Amino acid sequence: MDNTLGMEARKWPLVETCDPSTTRGLYIVWCQMDPRTSRWYMTWASHIDDGPISMMAEQVKRERRFIGKEPDLAIMDSKGGHQRIDKERDEDWFMRFRAHGLDYTPNDEPSTLEEVDEWLKLTWDPVVEKMVPKLSITERVANIHQGPLWGLQRFQWDPIGMTQRELMSQPGKDWIDCIKYFVNQKAVNRVRRSREREDARRKAASRHTRLAASYGFGRPSSTRRQFIWSPPTYR
Repeated sequence: MDNTLGMEARKWPLVETCDPSTTRGLYIVWCQMDPRTSRWYMTWASHIDDGPISMMAEQVKRERRFIGKEPDLAIMDSKGGHQRIDKERDEDWFMRFRAHGLDYTPNDEPSTLEEVDEWLKLTWDPVVEKMVPKLSITERVANIHQGPLWGLQRFQWDPIGMTQRELMSQPGKDWIDCIKYFVNQKAVNRVRRSREREDARRKAASRHTRLAASYGFGRPSSTRRQFIWSPPTYR
């Protein structure tokens, strides 16, 4: 990872999402969560050309060594991952990769493009005091040639004006699929939704305190939360 990242950031939870294809190879993205804000950062991505399973598995391991951390959760497209790629052994991607030391979890139901948009649009974050998305693409990922940002910028969604074949065969669509699998994974959303419930509980408690104070039952205490350091910029 970039030298600008401190050791604390390197310990953030890491999720790997893989979209396999027998013709296009592997499209993989790695995302990390800032535990203070439950916001995610796409910290690396890689396209591995189709080839022998042993070579592809070794390249995945090489990318993990580059990142410097094993994923806490490795997700693979359930539909594509269950395609039989070894007819003699009757084994799919999950089985073959497991034989080479890579254990993937089938993704849950893929998210819709509307849900992906919810993760990528800007919302106000009181911690960093600026507009940021739930999932940010770091600068080094944005600079990858024909990487995830390239895929997002060129992807078109026009189910009326485009045929299903045209929609599915767009260059860069595999990057979009990786994000769709990541966004709707239950394990990914568990912490975020827990934090949202806690935020809602805190806001409700604050409203009750102000209401009680307005009736003379007490005064809300004045507190100001201090933050020691800002999230890494990945630059």
